Amino acid sequence: MRKKAVRQKKRMEKMRISDLKGKKIAVWGLGTEGVQAVRYLTAKEITDKIVLFNDTEAEKPECCRPFELICGEKIAASLDRAEVIIRSPGVSIYREELAEARRRGIVVTSVTDLCLNEFLSRPGCRVIGVSGSKGKSTSVSVLAYILRETGHKAALGGNIGRPMIELLDDDYEFVVEEFSSYQASDLTVSPQIAMFTNLYYVHTDWHRGHENYCRDKIHLIANQKPGDVYFANRRNPQLVEYTRPYAGNCRWYNEAEVFHAEDGVLYRGKEKLADIRELKLSGKHNMDNLAGVFSVLEYLGIDVRRAAEILKDFEPLPHRLQKVAEKEGVVFINDSISTAPEAAIGAMSSFNGNLILISGGQDNEQDYRDYAKTVENNERVKAVITLYQTGPKIAGVLREFVRRPGFENIEAKTLEEAVQTAFDKLKSLGGGTVLFSPTSPSFGFYKNFIERGNHFIKIVQSL
Repeated sequence: MRKKAVRQKKRMEKMRISDLKGKKIAVWGLGTEGVQAVRYLTAKEITDKIVLFNDTEAEKPECCRPFELICGEKIAASLDRAEVIIRSPGVSIYREELAEARRRGIVVTSVTDLCLNEFLSRPGCRVIGVSGSKGKSTSVSVLAYILRETGHKAALGGNIGRPMIELLDDDYEFVVEEFSSYQASDLTVSPQIAMFTNLYYVHTDWHRGHENYCRDKIHLIANQKPGDVYFANRRNPQLVEYTRPYAGNCRWYNEAEVFHAEDGVLYRGKEKLADIRELKLSGKHNMDNLAGVFSVLEYLGIDVRRAAEILKDFEPLPHRLQKVAEKEGVVFINDSISTAPEAAIGAMSSFNGNLILISGGQDNEQDYRDYAKTVENNERVKAVITLYQTGPKIAGVLREFVRRPGFENIEAKTLEEAVQTAFDKLKSLGGGTVLFSPTSPSFGFYKNFIERGNHFIKIVQSL
């Protein structure tokens, strides 16, 4: 038993964008967020004392060209060039160079933390932060959509909204932001309102293990004040465990007395509010997340019956149980956002009739036993076609757990082969659904899940 569920960290200095005026800044990482930071700092004339750090050699975007670029091993010898290091999400907080920078008194921060400090300092602005292993993007999108439709000025930030730094030039009643574990891990402040969808097993080098991953996620609420609140999914055992140190601000959902989902229906206590069959949103597992969304909305004073009516017009996000096409009785579903077995497990219950899954991607040491057991117990799943790095691993687990007659365990070399095979088999069975639910990250094969999903769509359209 661990004595503490929260990792002890050296206290970080709270800092807003405006506090960077005239300081020597190192921006570490030339990805989207790093480039946005350089562009904002120079456009607002906050500072021109900027040096760029990047782990590999890279071509500098136009806004970065006036500044020196230091790469790789040379970074460690250049830390003293900065008073403040703004790390990009891809730069792990566990890097020894960052630990050394802190020992030298250099402030280490991020664009997310700088912006969050800025918004929290504004009277009348409330930040709603959403995190979890799966379901973040849909949850923040629904929250922002309903808030806007009920007359509130709400900004949507994060991976599917506008970058947080671009929101600084306007005033909002609500900023609804999706937080990854990379962004939440070293925040010096917390949103006044937060929501967690779930926590699943994830192992990445960035976090140095699953324990740190969970703690980094939960760090989103580590700095909440008395009177702040967060909503957490009671059905998720890891959330129950890792949020325990912050129980004072917790409000559960997916309990019988409050907002909860059962068999694709959203309830408040015994009152039925929404049915997945009446929504454009697919997936019964999405209703679990909507229980959290409606908990937040009611806390904000929104009429949840009206919100349930508004929800019927919400358009689902692409690459999330997205219907791509129907051809010769076969429906093609793009769920490229699926990077964990749990996502596919939830998706399997969303469709009737014959079902063939296509799964596989980058191996990040996930456990596929529950995935295989779900396939074994779902006779509608006629085959699973596996490919890429995790393909052989998934296929091996399926051979161990799936023994029912008629099931086919198929390995493919390319996504084109997988889609064509699934199409042909379902046509021979009289129709059904092809569910592209990779259960694994896209890295090493695609730039991101969007490129992967677009590849699937292109293949389907060419059939």
